[in-house]
Amino acid sequence: MAANGIAAWPAKKMKLARSPRSGTLQPPTFDLDTWAGNYDGALLPLRLAHIAIHCPPLARQSLDLAISATKKGKDVQLYTRLCELAGQLGFQDLGAADQDWVGKQEEGNKRELGRLEGELRGYKNNLIRESIRMGQEDIATHLLLTGGPLPDPANAQSLNSSGYNAAYQAFGRMRDYCTTPTHIASMTLRLIYTASLQAVSAQQQHSSALPYFNSVLANAGRLRSVGVKEEEQVKLTPIASAAAGIAHLSLGNYSEAAATLLGTPFEYNTLGTVHGADFGKAMASANDLAIYGGLCALATYTRQNLVDKVLGGKFRSFLELEPHMRKAISLYTTAKYQACLATLRHYYSDWSLDIFLGAPVASGVRAGTHVDRLFARIREKSITAYLSSFSEVSLASLATTFPPSSASPTAMEDEVLGMIESGILDARLDVVNGILIAPRKETRSSAHTEAKKTAAEVERLLLLRLHKVNVAMAGLEIGRAKGSSGWESLSAGNGGY
Repeated sequence: MAANGIAAWPAKKMKLARSPRSGTLQPPTFDLDTWAGNYDGALLPLRLAHIAIHCPPLARQSLDLAISATKKGKDVQLYTRLCELAGQLGFQDLGAADQDWVGKQEEGNKRELGRLEGELRGYKNNLIRESIRMGQEDIATHLLLTGGPLPDPANAQSLNSSGYNAAYQAFGRMRDYCTTPTHIASMTLRLIYTASLQAVSAQQQHSSALPYFNSVLANAGRLRSVGVKEEEQVKLTPIASAAAGIAHLSLGNYSEAAATLLGTPFEYNTLGTVHGADFGKAMASANDLAIYGGLCALATYTRQNLVDKVLGGKFRSFLELEPHMRKAISLYTTAKYQACLATLRHYYSDWSLDIFLGAPVASGVRAGTHVDRLFARIREKSITAYLSSFSEVSLASLATTFPPSSASPTAMEDEVLGMIESGILDARLDVVNGILIAPRKETRSSAHTEAKKTAAEVERLLLLRLHKVNVAMAGLEIGRAKGSSGWESLSAGNGGY
């Protein structure tokens, strides 16, 4: 495995993203050049590599853009791996690496690292904390831009101090030399970004990204209470919310992701550069947050919560950037489930090509990506809500309203049985007649039970009132002097102590 987590893209990863309905990849709706212009930084080549692997029609164009973007930077390892990927995908012209550039860049990277390390040693000898902090930051930034050192094949422990891991550790060493909350905020932002790079790289290698996303969550929490001035904290809070929301999404915590993303201030869209980095371009744009938050909310929130917190809350400003997501949520809240699912399916390929939504689910019963799991939950919610209006529904009618993803004649029956067995759907299936029967509600019995409960409560209240009247008539009621406390009234009523 390479230091930056993309040692190679094996042939088994060259797999098409499939549509949940037709089983084939649908053409994406976006223009790749325009889409790529929304991002920069080290995540852009990784995003383009993800598209190249999963979308053959865009493979050549995305690899061309990825290699060009990488060649403008200093990461020789990433450039080499992208060339290898191009060769694996059959683009031999793109797979031929520019060895002259590779040699010059590697030499320049080593020379630059040596210079920065020499300066840091001088700062440490002079014991100037601010200079040491800045020197440590320069080395960490250099390691991040160059992809870090290669691991030693003979030493498995070297993986922990190579690649993006080396950059993360170098940024962490700044903590001892930070003298102001602003310094800590700057360091924390860099730790969030580097941990995100580590996580994406691990996902693309089918390794566990759990510790890296947990690190993002931890640092996002620190960023919310770093202690800077209020005018500076206003810029940090949206970034912390966005980073935590993406981490929750990537960990499969869709309910937490929805709550976090829905709480992200819309000022995120106009933040620009904060502490030397534009998080909207380097990590996720406001349009991305609208899609992430909308899908997670649609998969986990009730209809009323969707109306109040999504369509009627401050997150609506994000949804204005993605009208199709707002339309899908509106269709669901008005019980137009078929149209809602059709709208979502239209953008399935676009979202599958997103580096976070299109990532494989880390764990769980269902295989596939986060898009697959979110779509499955939305479909289950839609079927459950649809059935709540009927006492029984035929499977043929259900299949017409909710076309199954499989062409099997028993696909609808198998899906409904799975929902019943997992407890998602409270119903019975008449396999012989092909009818789904809702549980019979004993309205008469429940009305009697509720009436008895109400009568018992009324009787209890009447007895308490009668008891109070009897106490007053017997002269046992203790009076309270005006303006005095309970203890003073008690003392007066007993003649004092």
